[in-house]
Amino acid sequence: MSEIQRSEIIYEEGWHDAAPPAEPEIPLDEAEKKPEGEPEIRETSKPLLISIQLALCLLAALALFLLKAMDSVGYHEFMDYYHEELNKPVVSQGVFEALDISKLFTEDVTVQATPDEAQDR
Repeated sequence: MSEIQRSEIIYEEGWHDAAPPAEPEIPLDEAEKKPEGEPEIRETSKPLLISIQLALCLLAALALFLLKAMDSVGYHEFMDYYHEELNKPVVSQGVFEALDISKLFTEDVTVQATPDEAQDR
């Protein structure tokens, strides 16, 4: 029996039957198109979601406008609460106090070479 050369391809008997069927190649401009039969859920629900959000915002604005027009105590309580929450910091002051940036500039940094780096010198 002769030796197999690297450039020679040898197939076993029945290889064609065991191979999975090849998928047809789709051109790039057709691959980007969406299938006709499957509409995406996001595209159909997006206008509905925007409409619901708009309706809720208008309802909240109308309620606050009516409370302000009536010079209600509820409006002033809400505005006090709103301004109080608005003035709170987003990040706790404790986080800033725990950081000690001065250590970055005051402590000496020592760099040690690994054994292979030391041999190169």
